[in-house]
Amino acid sequence: MIEHLRHADVDKHWWDSLLLRCEVPMWYAQSWVLDIASPGWEAMVDRASGAIMPLTWRRRMGIHYLYQPFGLQQLGVFAPHYSDQLGEAMLRAIPARFRYWDIYLNERMGPMAFGDVLPCTQQYVDVLGDPAGQQAAYSQGHRRNLRKGEVHRELLTWAISAADFTELFRRTTGARYAVPAADIAMMGHLVSAALERGEARILGTRVGGRVVAAACFVEWQGRSIFLKSAVEESGQEHQAMFLIMDHYLTNGAGRSTVLDLAGSNTPSVARFNAGFGARSTVYLRLKRNELPLPLRWIKK
Repeated sequence: MIEHLRHADVDKHWWDSLLLRCEVPMWYAQSWVLDIASPGWEAMVDRASGAIMPLTWRRRMGIHYLYQPFGLQQLGVFAPHYSDQLGEAMLRAIPARFRYWDIYLNERMGPMAFGDVLPCTQQYVDVLGDPAGQQAAYSQGHRRNLRKGEVHRELLTWAISAADFTELFRRTTGARYAVPAADIAMMGHLVSAALERGEARILGTRVGGRVVAAACFVEWQGRSIFLKSAVEESGQEHQAMFLIMDHYLTNGAGRSTVLDLAGSNTPSVARFNAGFGARSTVYLRLKRNELPLPLRWIKK
């Protein structure tokens, strides 16, 4: 039987043990990650099948709604033996008090006759454990940019704190995309906790003591995630992001077998990823609007 659990009723140890038994146990769905990204999250569970689904929610003007927390690319239903029927049943059992949904489902979940489903592009790079073979998959343009930047490779460092990374993100990517200050603060907390737990590392370029480019890589259960990155203009001049990605891939990516590039719906990002030999798959964005009529027309 599918159950809905309020936050206080979720046994975090039990939740995390169930997640590890699932076909695709994604880092984003760990209880501690959810606690930081969406305090008070709730859950759908099916004890018979072992299926779980976190409900990341907020309330505005008295209306409860489901949303995708900043930095958590995919959630949805996780199960040891997932089926489309199970996924749809879990979604249909979500309490009616959540009148509006805008969430991203994990890559295991296929198309369904439920709500409005929009495809999103996901990209991966297989980690070969062979530097020469890894670089052979790069595009000519990427190899050219790496040659240009080779003189700056000595500036790469793993000695970058969560605070340094968050500040760089705030003044570059955050400013460019008008990321709310609360989301940037949450991301900083999440990165700091991941570093403390040994589940993330930050690789970047430091010029004259100033961090000009950096990327945070999550490493968990044999899979790396390119969580977030940031680069300022001087970092671009040093070809810093090309060097960071190349260094990470050719040095084994923390013994991961795959580097998950965490989405690439922006064409320029997709091209950058493809230049490192990335392959593409699809994951889904699910929107559902059961708001009262006047609000339903406004919030489409």
